[in-house]
Amino acid sequence: IADNGFSVLALVFHPNMRDAFKMTCEGLGEWHGEPAWQVRFQQRDDKPNHMQAYLLGDVAYPVSLKGRAWIAADNYHLLRVESDIVKPLPRIQLFAEHIVTEYAPVPFHKMGLEFWLPQSAEVYMYFRLQRYYHKHSFEKYMLFSVDAQDKIKEAKQNPEVPKSKNPKKPDVVAEASSSQ
Repeated sequence: IADNGFSVLALVFHPNMRDAFKMTCEGLGEWHGEPAWQVRFQQRDDKPNHMQAYLLGDVAYPVSLKGRAWIAADNYHLLRVESDIVKPLPRIQLFAEHIVTEYAPVPFHKMGLEFWLPQSAEVYMYFRLQRYYHKHSFEKYMLFSVDAQDKIKEAKQNPEVPKSKNPKKPDVVAEASSSQ
């Protein structure tokens, strides 16, 4: 079992994804002593599910999610997301899944940037009659970038073809025909 995509849970709130979820603000609470909005979400039945799927062989089984998020009241950073599957998937023997992901600021000093990324994730599963628990800690993030430049040149009108001293013989293609 490979579990990944913990930062993806934050995309529940992305403008392109949030309409696929019913969301309810449960009010102002707190997280680690700081004020935080608590927002409940659940995958809507009438919208396609693009958030999570189990891949078994070549077949993907989409999983609808529900959960709660804690969002900092002062700057709206995502602090924590807890998610569960909406209903079991007996066809693949997935009976329960609970994921807790905590986010924190990650500074990239050389670039003068800071991103809120997963700091830890815990996964609880009841899958194929086995209970699983995975704990992940994320650190030593690395930031990289790629830069490319295109150089456009005018094509030559009549390019000269270099003459070879040892010209190759043309490839011979043999055809066979059959008569019945």
